[in-house]
Amino acid sequence: MARQQQAQLTPKQQALRDLEDARASLAHHAAHAVEEWSPRAVITRSVEKHRALWIGAAAVAGLAALKAVWPSRGPARYPEASLSGAQRSGLFALLLSPLLGLARKSLMNYGTQLFETYLRQKISPNVPDSEAV
Repeated sequence: MARQQQAQLTPKQQALRDLEDARASLAHHAAHAVEEWSPRAVITRSVEKHRALWIGAAAVAGLAALKAVWPSRGPARYPEASLSGAQRSGLFALLLSPLLGLARKSLMNYGTQLFETYLRQKISPNVPDSEAV
C-alpha cells in the first residue's frame, strides 16, 4: 500500500518527503554526535582507557598544588635581606602582592583627595571673589 502512495506522488512531493526524512535522520545523528563528543563523555572514555596515566597526572598535580600552598622551610638558597617574609612564602606572596599594590594605590588616591579638599578649604577663604572661579 505504501508503494502505491509513493507511486502516486509527484517528483516534487517525493523530493520534499525525502528531504524531511533526511532532516529527521540528520537530527537523530546530530543528537547522537553531541552526546558522544561532549566533554564529559570524552573525558570519561579517556579515563577508562588510560586510567594509570590519569592517576599519575592527578598525583603530580596534587603534589604541585601542595608544594605551591606549603613551600618547604629549608635553608634559603639565595638569602636576600631586601625580601620580606611575605615575598618569600609562595602562595601567600602571590595573593598578598597584588593586594598590597591595590591598597597602596587606594591609599594614595584617598590621601590625594583629602589633601586637595584640605587645600581648597584653606585657600578658598583667602582668595578674593574676583579671582575665585
